[in-house]
Amino acid sequence: MRSIYHKTRKPTEGTKVKRKVYVGMDVHKETIRIAYLTSNTKELVKEQQIKHNEVQNKKFVNKLKSEWNEIHCCYEEGVTGYPLNRYLNSLGVKCILVAPGKIPRQSSDKIKTDKRDAIKLARLLRSGDLESIHIPSEEEEAVRDYLRSRDSLRLDLGRNRQRLMKFLLRKGNVYSTTKYWTVSHYKWLNNLHFENEILQETFNDYYS
Repeated sequence: MRSIYHKTRKPTEGTKVKRKVYVGMDVHKETIRIAYLTSNTKELVKEQQIKHNEVQNKKFVNKLKSEWNEIHCCYEEGVTGYPLNRYLNSLGVKCILVAPGKIPRQSSDKIKTDKRDAIKLARLLRSGDLESIHIPSEEEEAVRDYLRSRDSLRLDLGRNRQRLMKFLLRKGNVYSTTKYWTVSHYKWLNNLHFENEILQETFNDYYS
C-alpha cells in the first residue's frame, strides 16, 4: 500500500540552500531607498531605490522571493503610515515598523542620508536590535483617525471663536449680557452689521 506521506527529498549536489534576507527601507512619499543583507555575511548584498507604489513594491518582493525563502524587512514609523507594512505582510514578507526614538544611535549617525539609514536599519534588523511597534488593524486606525478629527475640529472651533471675539472687541463690539455662545449671544451676533464692506466680509469669514 502506498503511503500518503511523501518523503522529504534530500538536497542534491548543486542545490542551493536559500537563506534569510534582511531588508532596511527608508520610506518617503514618492520613493523607497532599500538595502539588504543576508544572515551569513556582513557585506551589503544590494542597495537600490524604487518608486513608492504597489507595482514596484510587488516587483521587488517577487525578485527577493526568487532568491531567498525568508524575507524580513523594516522601516521607521512616519507620515506614510501603515499601508506599506500591511501590503508587504500580505505578500508573505515579515515586515515590522519601528519607532524612530527606539532606534539605537551612534555618533556617526550625525551624517544622515537615505542610503545610510536603509543600511543601518538592515543591520539592526539582522542583529535583533529593533523592536516592532504595535500595528493597529484598519478598524482600529479608522476609529483613531475619527477621534483625532473630532479633536482637531473642536480645537479649530475654539480658536475661531477666540479670533471672532478679539476682532469684535477691536471694533468696539462688546457683549456682556450673558455667557458667550448662548442663544442670546448668537442672536446678538446675528444682528451685528458693519457698514464697511471689508469689515463685514471679515466678520462673515470669522463667523461662518
